[in-house]
Amino acid sequence: MKKFEKTFFASWTDLDPNRHVANHAYIKYATDARVSFFSVINLDKDVFENLNIGPVLFYEHMHYFKEILMGVEFKINVEINGYSEDGRFFSLFQNFYDNQGNHLAHLDLAFGIMDTKTRKLTSMPEGSFKIFKNGPKSKSFKLLTKDDLRSHGKFPENITK
Repeated sequence: MKKFEKTFFASWTDLDPNRHVANHAYIKYATDARVSFFSVINLDKDVFENLNIGPVLFYEHMHYFKEILMGVEFKINVEINGYSEDGRFFSLFQNFYDNQGNHLAHLDLAFGIMDTKTRKLTSMPEGSFKIFKNGPKSKSFKLLTKDDLRSHGKFPENITK
């Protein structure tokens, strides 16, 4: 599969008081590009519903390099940064570029596939996982383990009552 890319235009409804695209809009655009990517690998809304599965985010880390102003056309690509051999854990990079090739932002995220009935992680369907594995990979691609998803040192800290 060639590198997946989707084009957007910055809308005035996505601006913050500084008149550039707000943080929440970057996340919205990235989500839209990711959902389109999932459709290309045969994981669209209907498949999720029929199989009682869905993606669940573990984290999103956004890095901003250059502001996006209203009316600017930009592209977001999707690169696979890693996946576990069993198809339960995934890492993606999404990069924002303007038409001149300027790198505007970078999103690093990790997700899993959840069984919506048991509310537990499950593997990506075999056919989709096969397509996913042939997708565009980042320069830092690697096979993931569960420990890789805790590499930032963040763990739940329950409050005792």
